[in-house]
Amino acid sequence: MATLATRPPADVSTDWPALLAASADCVAHLGNAHFETDLVALLHHGVGFEQCILFAYGKGDRMEAQLVENSRFPKVAGRLAALYAGGLFRQDPHYPRLRELLEAGDDQAEAELMTMRDEAMSPAYRSHLFAFPDLADKASLVIPAGHVVYYLNLYRDLDRGRFCPEELEHLRSLMPLLASLIHRHYRQAHPTALAASDEEAAALAPLSARERALCLHLLRGHTLKTAAAELAIALSTAETYRKRAYAKLRVRSRAGLLGLCRRG
Repeated sequence: MATLATRPPADVSTDWPALLAASADCVAHLGNAHFETDLVALLHHGVGFEQCILFAYGKGDRMEAQLVENSRFPKVAGRLAALYAGGLFRQDPHYPRLRELLEAGDDQAEAELMTMRDEAMSPAYRSHLFAFPDLADKASLVIPAGHVVYYLNLYRDLDRGRFCPEELEHLRSLMPLLASLIHRHYRQAHPTALAASDEEAAALAPLSARERALCLHLLRGHTLKTAAAELAIALSTAETYRKRAYAKLRVRSRAGLLGLCRRG
């Protein structure tokens, strides 16, 4: 993959009214189905990117994708997230720091901004995670939260180029807000977890953790109403998760969902 020089965009000024409005939306929707959409909007107002993946790194050396966003290549982003969480994360140059923070278990530690370390990447790691869809740069926020470390990754493509210093400073200034929002939203009770087969895990990889949990309940024979009860969420919230999941997976019904997961 070509190495790009950092080039500042034409305008790196912050649209503060839009940023404040997006922040207010995030606060208003903490713990519900709209939060992740609002978080992505907030990040777009703070600094431009083509792909966003939020991981949770926890005990047992486990990595789980919580949020995957790539409007142009959603399925590709989902596959990359699944590949990374499936074990490739151990080749990430930032992996030792993630382990160190998890072992410390300090939920009061400050978030850290980390940039992409080209020289520390193995050829295989770069090839798998950056060669397609032509990603050129990554900026990461590492957010310690006691029993888990959240790892927010924002990616740039070849057309846009690398993050410039001004944009990284914008992101750094947003770190306390982003860390607080992510910590507060995801520390709330997670939906009941169901084990997924390899085929289901691959098919549902583009989804957020909560969308995936709902789909697994639907795949196990639950109605939307009983799935909502099992997950301790409102029926309207379950409807939102289902609508978003079906749109990402390009299916229209539970039958379509079943067919997709059986194909793998």
